[in-house]
Amino acid sequence: MTNEEKILKILNDNNGIITTKQLNEKKINRVYLTRLVKKGHLNRIKKGLYVDKNSWGDEYFNLVYGTSAVFSYETSLYFLGLCESVPIKYNLTLPRGYNGKLNKNKKVVIHFVKKDNFNIGKIMIKSPQGQMISCYNAERSICDLLKDKKNQDIETMKYAIKEYLKDKNNRDLSKLMKYAKIFNVDKLLNTYLEVLM
Repeated sequence: MTNEEKILKILNDNNGIITTKQLNEKKINRVYLTRLVKKGHLNRIKKGLYVDKNSWGDEYFNLVYGTSAVFSYETSLYFLGLCESVPIKYNLTLPRGYNGKLNKNKKVVIHFVKKDNFNIGKIMIKSPQGQMISCYNAERSICDLLKDKKNQDIETMKYAIKEYLKDKNNRDLSKLMKYAKIFNVDKLLNTYLEVLM
């Protein structure tokens, strides 16, 4: 099997996406990617990320590839089945001090947090299009909404909390309360819990 055939196999096995990191792991020179782009087999999405010519790849994976961004707020709730509709904009959280291309993307709402709080509740899930992406768990996402209550839709908050409480197999109320204390929304959360439980 030639290197180009190996690349096309990786591409096929990975839902039409390949990264330079994957090539490095297989010890295949990146020059073969360039050749496949010139031959029209691949499209370059951004530095280090390529997709099959007949594919757009994965919009969520493409957006955050090469950054430390975590899907959050309504977007993470959507992934977790706790939001009624697909969010119009992508909600992403980044550590304070980030100053990259995502700041200029009009489809993105960026939320900045202290570095100490950035990894709290961070999980890896499959995007709706099949790639692994990072997002916040339900507990963190609910706390983020409560923390930013002035800028959030009250019905979205109610729906998320109500659906979370219904899922007795996956909810973790002690974790939710722990996060609520960390983000200083425990009193507000208790108010919602008293009404919705």
